[in-house]
Amino acid sequence: MTSTAAPAASSSESPSAPTPPPSATLLSGALSGLASCVLLQPLDLLKTRLQQANTPSARIGGKTKRLLRTVDDVVKKDGVVGLWRGTLPTVLRNVPGVALYFYSVTEARRALSLKPIPYLSSPSSSSGSNPSRTLATPTLAGNLLSGATSRVFVGFLLCPITVIKTRFESSNFTAAQNATLLVSLRSIWAEAGVKGLFRGFWATALRDAPYAGLYLGFYEEGKTLLRRIDGLGGGEGEEWKARMGSGLIAGTLATLLTHPFDIIKTRLQSSPHPLPLPTPSTLLSNSSTLLSPSPQARVSILSTLRSILSEGGSSSLFLDGLGLRCARKAASSAIGWGIFEAGRDLWVQRELGRRERETERGTRMER
Repeated sequence: MTSTAAPAASSSESPSAPTPPPSATLLSGALSGLASCVLLQPLDLLKTRLQQANTPSARIGGKTKRLLRTVDDVVKKDGVVGLWRGTLPTVLRNVPGVALYFYSVTEARRALSLKPIPYLSSPSSSSGSNPSRTLATPTLAGNLLSGATSRVFVGFLLCPITVIKTRFESSNFTAAQNATLLVSLRSIWAEAGVKGLFRGFWATALRDAPYAGLYLGFYEEGKTLLRRIDGLGGGEGEEWKARMGSGLIAGTLATLLTHPFDIIKTRLQSSPHPLPLPTPSTLLSNSSTLLSPSPQARVSILSTLRSILSEGGSSSLFLDGLGLRCARKAASSAIGWGIFEAGRDLWVQRELGRRERETERGTRMER
């Protein structure tokens, strides 16, 4: 793995700088995911509540009034701590998810940098004069493909936790139905079996594939542009400005373009089952419920789309929870990529320091 193949090469990684190992990449990704989900969970919960509010009374008032009413309802029912409901499944999803995503996208870009590939990577301008550089640099299309495939792969692996997370955040289920992660998991299994654990995956993939691809493309192009501007990342010690700025811009733009699929995904995963749900005591005591899941009414992306349009028109498909999702995604992108790259930079600096000390020690021994 080379520095140019990383999702975002840092300014401290010169052509001869050491390349962070997979362990450093995974740890940096895990820390960035943990920070993002703990700090921004209230925005995620409020977004879910707004998108799943599909009754006429819930849609009364403008966007701001609905948001304030939702905050008031959550605080009155569960206190301020209720805004962090669903943090545990969010952490269980995001920490390994972000780590795996950063690792897989790094490896995907490394593969593209091994040799020029038409449309996906172009010859590196400096590879001929400096053999330590990679032979190719991923193009915008290469970044789009790397981000999209990595995100869908990780999303599939963690879809069951995503379904549980959405149920925890939704008000369509009682606290008893989601008393613990195990109870929620058994409830989902009892409703629809394995399919229930992957409910909404295709809507998630239709959201995540373009989002991740667009984000990575916007992020890399944004950093390149900001590095050319003094005061915005072009000066010494200003690399963090380029990272944070491009992260905010990329997160906002990618969110705007993929928001309708996020609403469909939330509706699919937060819609209550049409049949009466079993109680926690039944789920914990009756193993036959787990072996013979009850039949489930067929719910598809198309039927969910029709339902959304019939309830609130096209505005509900493009605007419900958009401000919250933009704020969360932009902040999450800036925080996540900032911590991720800072962690990799720290490893590089420590490794360079270790090599320098070994060189000095060797020089003294020779004398």
